[in-house]
Amino acid sequence: MFAVLGATAGLSGCGFQLRGYNAPMLLNVAKTAVIIEDNRTSFPLKLPLTQRLETLGVDVIENMTAANVASNNQQAGAEPIAAIKVSNVRFKRYELVGVLTEIRLVLSADVSYQTIENGKPVTLTNAIQVERSYQYNEASVSTDDQQGDQIRDWLYDSLARRITDQYVAISLPKVPPATHNAVQMSKETAPTVVVMPKP
Repeated sequence: MFAVLGATAGLSGCGFQLRGYNAPMLLNVAKTAVIIEDNRTSFPLKLPLTQRLETLGVDVIENMTAANVASNNQQAGAEPIAAIKVSNVRFKRYELVGVLTEIRLVLSADVSYQTIENGKPVTLTNAIQVERSYQYNEASVSTDDQQGDQIRDWLYDSLARRITDQYVAISLPKVPPATHNAVQMSKETAPTVVVMPKP
């Protein structure tokens, strides 16, 4: 019991805080088109990215191009559609040969986010990279590099998670800083307010 209380006090003393939003957890645009190149390197990203977006309640639209999304958003009265365009997906493999072969796999992509903010289209482009290292001993393995195949699956999932996190960060409604509202609420409910600086 004391250990749990001590850990909680330690985390709060280090500046870790739970933060909430003053607005519901709803994205600015309900529908999102996922645009991914149709090739062997890019296609495995489509399923994990779609699943992660749908888990957040995003209505994912497939088989749309960036031109289709732009045309839809220019039509008067049409429901706005956001877009995540992933291009230039590529693997790099680095090997450091010794007693064991140290392999570092890097998966990179150029990601463009198109969303609507205050009724105007907003585009943000970012390069994302995920990587993982593992050791491989060719002398003791009689089959193919199965660990490498598992690492590739992990990298696709990790890249999908990073893309989703960035999309949510730019698509959530903007709210004022929490500290300003907390001070105002405290003044209304309590006669005195003591503000302590963080360590």
